[in-house]
Amino acid sequence: MRLLATERDQFESRLRELFGSRISPVEDSFDIIQKNKDGSFAMGHIGLMLYANGYNLRGASSKYPNGLVYHDGTNVFGVGYFSKEGHVAKHLHIVAPKGPDRIAAVRRFIAETRAAGLAKASVYVRHLSPEDREQFLAAGFADIACDPWHRGAPEEDETYPNRVYDLREVFEQQPDGTLRVANLPGADRRKYKAKNRLAHRRFENFLDRNPHLEFAIEPYGYTESEQEQAGSVVESYFAARREQGAVVGSTPEDYYAVVRQRPGGKNEQDYFSYLGTIHADNGDRYPAMFFAGERVSERRAALYCTMTMRFPERLHGLFKDTTGFTAIPQYAWLSVFRLMWKKGIREVDAGGSEVKGLDDQKRQLGGNPEKTHWVVSEATEISAR
Repeated sequence: MRLLATERDQFESRLRELFGSRISPVEDSFDIIQKNKDGSFAMGHIGLMLYANGYNLRGASSKYPNGLVYHDGTNVFGVGYFSKEGHVAKHLHIVAPKGPDRIAAVRRFIAETRAAGLAKASVYVRHLSPEDREQFLAAGFADIACDPWHRGAPEEDETYPNRVYDLREVFEQQPDGTLRVANLPGADRRKYKAKNRLAHRRFENFLDRNPHLEFAIEPYGYTESEQEQAGSVVESYFAARREQGAVVGSTPEDYYAVVRQRPGGKNEQDYFSYLGTIHADNGDRYPAMFFAGERVSERRAALYCTMTMRFPERLHGLFKDTTGFTAIPQYAWLSVFRLMWKKGIREVDAGGSEVKGLDDQKRQLGGNPEKTHWVVSEATEISAR
């Protein structure tokens, strides 16, 4: 079934007319993206699907739901087109620009787009390192404070820093090669140094108290059945967050591309996608976890989706004893970390957060801060020079 044309469809059609072969769908850009990976968070096949996606209801695309990529031969960035929450006007988004002339390339792209009568509102450039942010500001872009994306989260999920896990801090490798969950090092982690270890044990105890159940994590194959299960985890996660209070920034639709589009390369080599299910001894299976990430350098991976079904009331009647079930998020994280370790990963970037509560969860799991930034091109103020 073909969806009705949207404002974003018209915008993207004009972009393809303007830039020709320099604009391509994300799903067709695997080789370009691979060549430009530098260990940073968003420059990945899955990363650009998430941040340039066309499933978001504030920027829906029927032609390119996984987003678009600009590549001029030396520079590359993702291209999205979204409205702010509660607003009608749409804004061009430039995602994770890379390349030796990336600032000039972004300036030219914005100028040509505006000269064609497009992108009249502010343009946002996101996923910038602190160094790149300073260079963009020096080139005439403005700080995010001049036009925040969201009142409560000015830089959406980059408002709070990316959290990067050194797996050598999270685990102690035993003489036989097995990994034991460690106490986190450092005086600044004293209050929660044992939190991972204790949470891991709590969920193991939950499984012991429910011997009719098993929690299994398997590589995600993007079959129709698996997509339904992963989609249900995403939808349930956001429904539960809405019940706890207003959800800032992200929507379940943002993750549809991550759930539905198989990235380039091989699972557990180029990318890391896993589906976790609770198996009952009567044969029933209940989706409980969906994680998706990507190798962004030889030893570092980025995790873009880390969702678990941690609310026992949503699995009513399944458990004999619910005690310890709420530790499933930490158990899932640590289990996926172990799987990634086996494939040579030693650092995992789990991205940033919109709100302090989410950042606290990542921080207490052991994540070290690495801040990324947005800048703004205010309407008609950036020339091609």
